[in-house]
Amino acid sequence: MSTVVVRAIYADDVDAESFDARRVDGFTGQLGQTRIEQSGDVVVGLTGAGARAASSPERLARAAAAIARRVSTACAVTEPTDPVALEVDVDSFSPSGDEDAIAAIAEGIARGGYRFRMTGETTFVSRSLPAGASGSFAEAWERGARAAEAVRHARDLVNLPPSALTPAELARRARDLLEPLGVRVIVREAAELADGGYGGIVAIGRGSAHPPLLLELATGDGAPECVFVAKGVTYDSGGLSLKPADALMDMKSDMAGAAAVIAAFSLLPAIAPGRSFSAVIPVVENMPGAHAVRPGDVVRLRDGSTLEILDTDFEGRVILADALARAAEMRPQAIVDFATLTYAARNALGDDFAALVSTDDALASRLSAAGERTGDRVWRLPLQTGLHAQIASDIADYKNFPGVPRARVSTAALLLSRFVAQIPWAHVDMAGPAFRHVADAEGAAGGTGYGVALIAEMVRSS
Repeated sequence: MSTVVVRAIYADDVDAESFDARRVDGFTGQLGQTRIEQSGDVVVGLTGAGARAASSPERLARAAAAIARRVSTACAVTEPTDPVALEVDVDSFSPSGDEDAIAAIAEGIARGGYRFRMTGETTFVSRSLPAGASGSFAEAWERGARAAEAVRHARDLVNLPPSALTPAELARRARDLLEPLGVRVIVREAAELADGGYGGIVAIGRGSAHPPLLLELATGDGAPECVFVAKGVTYDSGGLSLKPADALMDMKSDMAGAAAVIAAFSLLPAIAPGRSFSAVIPVVENMPGAHAVRPGDVVRLRDGSTLEILDTDFEGRVILADALARAAEMRPQAIVDFATLTYAARNALGDDFAALVSTDDALASRLSAAGERTGDRVWRLPLQTGLHAQIASDIADYKNFPGVPRARVSTAALLLSRFVAQIPWAHVDMAGPAFRHVADAEGAAGGTGYGVALIAEMVRSS
């Protein structure tokens, strides 16, 4: 199975008589269904595209991902060292040759064919520009391929073992990826953070042998249109408020927000040439070392306010408070943060939606629309100002632990909203969609790359 011809089958086109053999397998052309069959000397991979009336680039990407995943899974057993080449019959997916559809197909093939191995090989399938493609078709295909490559970078970062991705290593990889593309990368080390009043980042990073740092990324010149803030906890043990054993297993993924923003910035110079965007990414390892911050400690944050840390496993909002204050100093038109912040977001919305909380309806609408177009979906939850008692401390300005198990997405967002200086702001709690614990029909387990496409589409459409 060194080459597989990939074709889409719409449910509308399934003929009950001619598709009898496929119906034995239950294949009726519904979205997510796949089938591999032999046609003479050719191996054909069929993928259901659902109803034509419901077709969209996002759905075509899912159909492409499903067949790439099916082929990838099959060749993992039969040909574990050699990638299988996919010849994509693009006309079967999109007879009109819509450029957004073509880009989505290229992205979906790469997404479904992804796997992560420490050997460095991250795909079981290869796909190249379809034969004879040129002009706008070729440009659209390459656009999708570039987007897929950015998502792959994010997934690789999330999937690396925590011993291999320390804060310093994450900064090095960001530089290696972004500086050749013209993105400016500034790394603020622990001593500079202490001198600069970043008490939250310094406190959370104290328990680790790997010092904390702050990444700042920038494209263009002048004040940024938007500053993207991201949580970058390369491993979260919970600190002295240690997590239970089963909750520790996937905590290498607590930097998925950082991975998404870094990877998205690899696309921005091409998507938005000459436009200015920045990112502020606090990067720490939250460990229970000898110098770890203690529950009950009070720290002074970048904006001068004080924060009582009652639970060291609620570290994300502590480091994001400093980062958001820094972002506000840049006087952007908007601030958007991405963080795997609360179990509550995943419990409420599952694995397919991130929770969105915002102070600005227009900004929230932009993110929601971008999410629908890309599949990186968000669901807006309220910013409940009536929960102020849950963030108010008796001995400091704020506390990081609400003390009750209710409305924790809103409580976290309410605290973060105190640091954005009235600038339009949105908070994306991506704890659910950032990491898959079990493989599904469209992709491998592990990091999903959620957020890369959302950021890119938000910028592209503005």
